[in-house]
Amino acid sequence: MRRFPLLRSIDLVGALGLAICCSGAVCCAQTVEEEIAQTVAAGHSVVIREHAGWDMMCDPIAHPALYLNASPLHGRVCARISDVTIRSMYVGTQAQCIGRVVRGVQLVYRPDAGFAGDDRLRYAAQYPSILRPVAVSVTVLPVPPASPGPALSHVGVPVPPTQQAPGPVPLCEDLAF
Repeated sequence: MRRFPLLRSIDLVGALGLAICCSGAVCCAQTVEEEIAQTVAAGHSVVIREHAGWDMMCDPIAHPALYLNASPLHGRVCARISDVTIRSMYVGTQAQCIGRVVRGVQLVYRPDAGFAGDDRLRYAAQYPSILRPVAVSVTVLPVPPASPGPALSHVGVPVPPTQQAPGPVPLCEDLAF
């Protein structure tokens, strides 16, 4: 069995497309990267996925940490602590908890101002016994043209934003959206 520190495991996820289930620093298994797609209107945010943890009594436990492995080119992501309805389980045996509400975390995507088109990102949710990798493709729909009105006398050129850095996903209240 090969040993990697936790952050090294996350680096491997990003570099090789592997997911390594870790308990402490001991690597125990590989998981498959899940692929999901979302659609959002330009200028709006969308919840990409919700993650939570709960015990056998359906009481919430610490939600997983979220790590951005590959940043979106045309937007930003953040984590929002929120009530989450349990809809499915990735691992575990607490199926009796499906439909219950627990405190969890939402991964939120917001496209850059003026962007419409396709964007991609990759992230991982670190649960106590597994690192769950997710690849996301986002389609940002353009805003329909407004009815003709008076022409603007001056239009500023938008400043292109800098790309969000990989690493721990910041809380939404810490990220200017």
